[in-house]
Amino acid sequence: MAHKHAHIESPEVIKEFRNHLAIFDQTCRNALMSCTAEAHGTREWLRTEQRLSLKLQLRKCEEALVVARRNYEQAKWNAGDAGRSSGVDELRALEKAKLRKEEVERKAAAVKKWTGVLDQTINKMLGPVNSLTILLDQRTPQAMARLDQMLDSLEEYFRPAPGGGT
Repeated sequence: MAHKHAHIESPEVIKEFRNHLAIFDQTCRNALMSCTAEAHGTREWLRTEQRLSLKLQLRKCEEALVVARRNYEQAKWNAGDAGRSSGVDELRALEKAKLRKEEVERKAAAVKKWTGVLDQTINKMLGPVNSLTILLDQRTPQAMARLDQMLDSLEEYFRPAPGGGT
């Protein structure tokens, strides 16, 4: 393998490059960790908080629906009594309770669907993220060691010879 030679008058260029490489490495690692944390955080939020919240909302909707149905049936039963409502308000309340329950059920189904989609997307995304992390783990120390070796060689080259003249 043929070696190419470089004309370097000062090791400062390599030192500066080494510093920029270290900053780049840390920036990449921070971005990768942030990306991973955001993905996992969103997944857990959807799986836990959203599912639990919708489950609680659904339970409340079912209870409200039972109460609205009971009130409507009671209003229909008492409709013949003088001075009693005809059940129109109770029917509206029943329809509203049904619609609210259907809405919460749609949201719960959407959360279930999108949790699966999000899992697949995160798994696809984290493959390259993990690959880059591994690459940084392996190659950055090698590059830093190589740069350090170059700096040592240059410093030795530029060091004045002992007891020697010019």
